[in-house]
Amino acid sequence: MSRTQRRLGIFRSELGITLTFGEETFFISAGEPFYNIGVKSLENDDFIPFYVEIARRKNLGTEFVDSLRRRIEEHTEKESE
Repeated sequence: MSRTQRRLGIFRSELGITLTFGEETFFISAGEPFYNIGVKSLENDDFIPFYVEIARRKNLGTEFVDSLRRRIEEHTEKESE
């Protein structure tokens, strides 16, 4: 899989938010609790919650989610330097 295919895609519509990551697609309807978090995250250009939500929806363990958060924070810190 190329680097482009592994990128996070986020599309917002009246019905909700669609996330794409690699070949997988996830839909967050406007009625779901995460929807409000997603909207605020988009307003703040904060994409970490979307990666965590994808991990949750894929039933990945807490250890993976924690590791993912650390890697994203490290990457964010490097970009701000």
